[in-house]
Amino acid sequence: MKKCFLYLLMVGGLGACIQSEPLNAEADITACKILNAKGSPETNIKGNIIINNAQVLAQANPSIDLTKLALEVTLTEGANISPDPARVMDYSHPQKFTVTSEDGNWHKEYSVIIDTFDLPLRYDFEHYELNETGKYQVFFEETQGTALFKQYIWASGNSGFALTGVGRNPQEYPTVSIENGIDGSRAIKLETKSTGQFGETVKMPIAAGNLFLGSFDVNNAVQKPLKATRFGLPFGKKPLQLKGYYKYTPGTQPFKAKDKNGNTVTIPGQEDEGDIYAVLYEAAELDGQALDGNNVLTSKNIVALARVEVEKKDEFTAFHVDFHYKSRIPIDWPKFIRDQRDPSDDGTDEYLPFKEEKMKNYEYNLAVVFTSSKYGAYFAGSVGSTLCIDKVEIVCEK
Repeated sequence: MKKCFLYLLMVGGLGACIQSEPLNAEADITACKILNAKGSPETNIKGNIIINNAQVLAQANPSIDLTKLALEVTLTEGANISPDPARVMDYSHPQKFTVTSEDGNWHKEYSVIIDTFDLPLRYDFEHYELNETGKYQVFFEETQGTALFKQYIWASGNSGFALTGVGRNPQEYPTVSIENGIDGSRAIKLETKSTGQFGETVKMPIAAGNLFLGSFDVNNAVQKPLKATRFGLPFGKKPLQLKGYYKYTPGTQPFKAKDKNGNTVTIPGQEDEGDIYAVLYEAAELDGQALDGNNVLTSKNIVALARVEVEKKDEFTAFHVDFHYKSRIPIDWPKFIRDQRDPSDDGTDEYLPFKEEKMKNYEYNLAVVFTSSKYGAYFAGSVGSTLCIDKVEIVCEK
């Protein structure tokens, strides 16, 4: 009888130790394919499908029949989606889907937008709205077709900064819309911010203000921050020049960076710099992967690069730089950045040759990037550094 009682105690104790894992609280679309009415991949889709925190954005050739399409989506583990994306629907206007987490406590609404317009070539930065939680601003362009269409082509790190809990209102985030741009219009202000106690804990002491064509993957913002920035969107022209207006003030706070052990250090005498550049790269060979913070300036898939030497300017100042084809613009990484980079990825190869056929097939992506701290992707910079931009244009071959 004692042996039986002891056995029951052991089984009971073991059962108490083995607990079911908590249900997943994530509610995300992680991948998406566009299908035609027959369930086959739609061949009129151009380039990579962009997924950010609230939208799925695909660009398509004008010949596509938007009225009869379906989706094949991948969700975070255990999540479900409504309505059924496999059902053939009319995508001549955005369609909304709700993803519910496995535990049933979290819901996220996505707008699926299949856009038959090319990327605009001029950016006035007049349009913004608050994200679905009302915490920060998101930016878009308006295109006039059969109806007024919002193009959510701009991304920033604002959603990552939201994790810090530092921003108490939208104007305290690193990337915001401001008044008093060129000709009294609106402009964009990018400001390097402290990430507070959260940043000190995860060894990410600053957040540079940034804005770029592409998407930001907030799920990688802490664990793989360089992977969070997905640069570029399909582009069907040959860019020749990047032009616009900027003003820049470096921060007066001490310049912080990481050492080779990942510890935050102060770099005496180092002044912060802003950065403005555009990259044309071959996307077809990247198997659906965009360039990111690791390789946007050094990838072997780069076709051309235009980069502005940002200087301190108190008033809006015009800039115009050519795209460099074939001959690579050298990248001179400072030591505090070299310590964090793979030495084999030095970006010394010549750029890939430009091919008109690939351009016409939208096999190239274009990334345009603005940041208040040149090395902000590595959490290096000075709090208070501010870059304002307005009236940007991509001049292309006719």
